[in-house]
Amino acid sequence: MSSVDPTLELETNELQAQSVTSGPTETAVSQVSGPEAEEATAAPAVGATDAVDQVVAERRRSEDIEGDALEAGRDVAQVVVSVGTDHHRFDRLIGWMDEWRRANLGVTVLIQRGTSARSEMGGCHELIPHADLLQRFAEATAVVSHGGPSTVMDARMSGRFPIVMARNPAYEEHVDDHQMRFADHLKKHGVADVVDTKQGLFDALDRAMTNPDAYTVPVTDAAAEGIHEFGRLVDGLMGA
Repeated sequence: MSSVDPTLELETNELQAQSVTSGPTETAVSQVSGPEAEEATAAPAVGATDAVDQVVAERRRSEDIEGDALEAGRDVAQVVVSVGTDHHRFDRLIGWMDEWRRANLGVTVLIQRGTSARSEMGGCHELIPHADLLQRFAEATAVVSHGGPSTVMDARMSGRFPIVMARNPAYEEHVDDHQMRFADHLKKHGVADVVDTKQGLFDALDRAMTNPDAYTVPVTDAAAEGIHEFGRLVDGLMGA
């Protein structure tokens, strides 16, 4: 996608104007680490790329602080990502999402990251209360889920045809390949858009943004109950 958030474009233009009329300036940029922030001095903006980077850094500073109220400055997220709560990190998905977001700055994204690394683009929370997450799913244009049966079914029961990327034990993202087997089952039955490559994820997100109706399902879907039951059996067998 190439659309740009008008607010971001306005902020970028203002930053460029300041760099021309006011000369070099110093901007304090904080990176959050634990409960305290460390202050650092950023280089002056010298072009559109630097200006965008400053805006992104500012958004991260305001959004990516653990413990911030989820409702603060609440916007409807067009893309909601959930990686579940397993203690294994799923940094691969977070990193790929950051790459896609840099090319799609006009898209609002909310990430529930669990124990994974924080997104460099902000809008990231370790945990989101279940009721809030369901509401965010229902409001979103696209839902991206790990291969956890409960998360996948929550997305479907919220009316979303989820984009699913399974955790891969080869990258130490889980203890075994049961998410990958479950994802294969979802793909076979056509109840999710299953991806396993970066380009596959990017293509699925682009499709969802250009054709949102293709990523919706009836909120009451009897066929999904069988998939849900299969997922619960897999979780029980694998101790997930």
